[in-house]
Amino acid sequence: MVRVGLVGAGWWSREVHAPAFHGAGARIQGVYAPGSLRARSLAEAYGAKVYEDYEVFLRDVDAVAIATPDATHVPLALEAVRQGKHVFLEKPVAVNLDEAQVLLQAVQTQGVVAMTALTARADWAAESALVYRERLGHLVAFRGAFWADYLAEPQAPLPWRARLGGGGPAGVVGDLGAHLFDLVIWLLGAPIERVRAQVATVFPGRENPDLAGVLAQAGGALGVLELSRVHPVRPQRLYLELEGEKGALRVVPSLAGRAEEAGIFWSSRPGTWEPLPLEPSLLRGRNPKEPWGLFHFRELARRFLQAVSKGSTATPSLRDGVVAQAVIQAVLESAQGGSEREVVRV
Repeated sequence: MVRVGLVGAGWWSREVHAPAFHGAGARIQGVYAPGSLRARSLAEAYGAKVYEDYEVFLRDVDAVAIATPDATHVPLALEAVRQGKHVFLEKPVAVNLDEAQVLLQAVQTQGVVAMTALTARADWAAESALVYRERLGHLVAFRGAFWADYLAEPQAPLPWRARLGGGGPAGVVGDLGAHLFDLVIWLLGAPIERVRAQVATVFPGRENPDLAGVLAQAGGALGVLELSRVHPVRPQRLYLELEGEKGALRVVPSLAGRAEEAGIFWSSRPGTWEPLPLEPSLLRGRNPKEPWGLFHFRELARRFLQAVSKGSTATPSLRDGVVAQAVIQAVLESAQGGSEREVVRV
C-alpha cells in the first residue's frame, strides 16, 4: 500500500485530495501543514499523524500530494523529489517556467512518478470528446473560455491567489489558464506554438491579473481564448470549441458541478449544436452525481497510484503541467511586451 502524505490542510486537501487517495487504496500517512489549525482534524479522520518537520514527514511517506499556494509548489515538490518521493502536484506547477523546468529535470534524474492535477483530463465530457475528434477533419479554428467568480466582489478580502507571494505574477493566467491551455493542447493533439495576449487587473488592490484575452496558434489553427476570475455569474464555466472542415465539436467539462452536468455537442457545417452521448465506460466506476473535484480526482488518484506501483508515467504528467506553464509564461510576456511570443518547447 502506497503511503501518501498530504501537504496542506485546506478545503481542497480535506474535501478532495484526502478522500480521493483514500478511496483509491492509498494509506494517508500524515499531514504537513505548519501553523494550520485544521491539520489535526484532517489527520485524525484518517488515523494519520501531524508533522511539523518536513524532513521527518518525507522519511515516513512514499508519495506526497501537494495542495498549497502556487509559490510554494516547487520548493516543496523539489525537496520531496530529491528524497526519492513521488509527487502529485496541483496546478500551475510553478510561478515561472524556469523553476518548473528545474523540477522537471529533478524528476527525470530521480526517476520518480510526478503528476500534475490537470482536472479536465479526468472529466467525463472531455475524455468522451476524444472519441469524436476525428469527425472534425482538418482543424481550422478553436475558441474557449474559463470564467469564474471567486474574485468578482471588488471589496472582498484578497485570497492568496491575488497576491504575488501566493499566486505569483500569473494570477488568472496561471490559475485558470493552466486548465484551458492544457485542454486545448490535449484535445487538439498539438502544442500551442504562438500567442498574442493582453491581461488586466480589473479592481484595485490585486497584485496579479484578473482577466486575459489570448490569440493562439496551434496545429495550424487560430484560436481565441478568454480567462476571467471576476465573472459575476455562477457557476464557473469552462468550454472549448474545435472547428474543423467537416463540422465543430463543443466540449463543456463539469468543473463546477456534478459530472453528469458535463456535455459535448456537434454541429455540421453549417448546422446547429446537437448533444452527443458521453461514453459510459469512461466513468470507470465513479458516480456521476458526486461533487465536482472529487469525481475527477478519484480518477487522477487511481492513475497516480497505478503509475507508482508499476513504475510508469502518470497521465497527466508533470511534463504536461510544464508544457502548460510554458504557455502561461508566453502569455504574460506577450502582454507585458505588447507583441506576439513564441511558446518555449518543453
